Amino acid sequence: MTASYVAVTAGAVLLAELVLVVLASLHTTTTLTAQELADRAQATATELAANVVAVVGKTGRLPAQGLGKGVPAPGVAQLDSAGGLAVPQTTSGECDPEPASFAVVVSPSGTVLATSYPACFPVGSRAGSAPDSGAPAKLMLTEPQDSGVTAFLRGRVAWATAPVLMAGTAGQRYGTMYVEAPPVASVSGGLSPPASLITAGAFLLALSVPVGVAFGLLSTRRLTQRLRRLATVTAAVADGEFGPRVPVSGADELSVVEQSFNRMSGRLQASLDAERRLAAANARHHERSRIARELHDSISQELFSLSVLSGGLRRSLPPGSPVLPAVETMERTAGDTMREMQALLLELRPVALGEAGLGTALESICRAHRERLGLDVRAELDDLVLPATVEHAILRVAQEALGNAVKHAGADVIRLRLRASNGEVTLEVSDDGAGFDPAGAGAGTGGGAGLGLRAMRDRVDELGGSLRVTSAPGAGTVVQAVFPRGAS
Repeated sequence: MTASYVAVTAGAVLLAELVLVVLASLHTTTTLTAQELADRAQATATELAANVVAVVGKTGRLPAQGLGKGVPAPGVAQLDSAGGLAVPQTTSGECDPEPASFAVVVSPSGTVLATSYPACFPVGSRAGSAPDSGAPAKLMLTEPQDSGVTAFLRGRVAWATAPVLMAGTAGQRYGTMYVEAPPVASVSGGLSPPASLITAGAFLLALSVPVGVAFGLLSTRRLTQRLRRLATVTAAVADGEFGPRVPVSGADELSVVEQSFNRMSGRLQASLDAERRLAAANARHHERSRIARELHDSISQELFSLSVLSGGLRRSLPPGSPVLPAVETMERTAGDTMREMQALLLELRPVALGEAGLGTALESICRAHRERLGLDVRAELDDLVLPATVEHAILRVAQEALGNAVKHAGADVIRLRLRASNGEVTLEVSDDGAGFDPAGAGAGTGGGAGLGLRAMRDRVDELGGSLRVTSAPGAGTVVQAVFPRGAS
């Protein structure tokens, strides 16, 4: 990331330097002296004379107005890319007496044969000899090839002449090429960047590297720390540790990533916890099934055998036998124990909620108590569709309440009601048994009743509901559990 800052900084410096170099190169003013301009005018006159000879040799006629090209710059001599003078083709209709860049071809007799400034020097006009008698008098026809700087009425000019020699004339002069320009010059083409600008640009480019490094380190330090923390926590989550969270700081895009990552970790943790709870529930389910089978296959059979043997022994004893009361007590005890064992097996027996539904499961429990224990169990059930967690809690509370009524209350009639009203679901299990003191049982004074009540209360509290137990010795018991209908 720091390297990207360095690259961007260096690129910005290079781009700015390039723009400045181009602008400075296109607007550079030379510091040539007037004599240096006259020397360049001499080279330009020689070149133009050669060009005229080539055109006449190719076309057979002189280019009357084709000596110059480009746009004129009044009062300034323009330098071309080859180091000579740029001679523009001046198409203005008026002759300006101020110094200007132009070129003309003059015959030996003083007649203008070709021109780049027809308004001042038309073809066929005569060139004067007085330097201050008008524009045509500017023509300095002294030697066939010469140059210099001359002061006119309107200012000084740099000028030069070159002979125009046609092929096959044995060195006879066809005419003279005259070139004139102001003594101030500027570049008309090419690039000529100042050395000072290049030096300053190189210095700035060298300075941009440490500046970019420092700025990159300072500006990305906090960001890289946050990224490292995120990478560390991501690695921990990948290894199965869903507890760590990333500290959310700032309000930038990375903070959104941190928040999303924390939500994802939380959901993964919740999913893992739910999977563990499901696994634990399945383990308890299988364990309850195993215990129920073991009790049924071993203890229940032994109790049944004991009950049959004690009953046969009672019937075989004569009336008035001294052991008859003990045998009758043994028979009753075996019967009561078998009754409690059957209730315990019903409590342990799992009910398939997912397949049967809550109403069917509750009705199945009530029918089993009627058929196996001979109790009068009456069910009044509303047809409800509830979340799975609520249905499971209602089923377990109903099983526990029925088991307590059978094992501890000695009830003959048990009523189970399930109804919904005002966004709540109420389960009520009532019996006509012996009753008990709810305060003593809830305080955990011992006994299965106290443990059963605590288990029911814990299930109801987990879903944000409430449990109320109404009972008194000899007055029966009412267990009422209220659940929020939308609990999850």
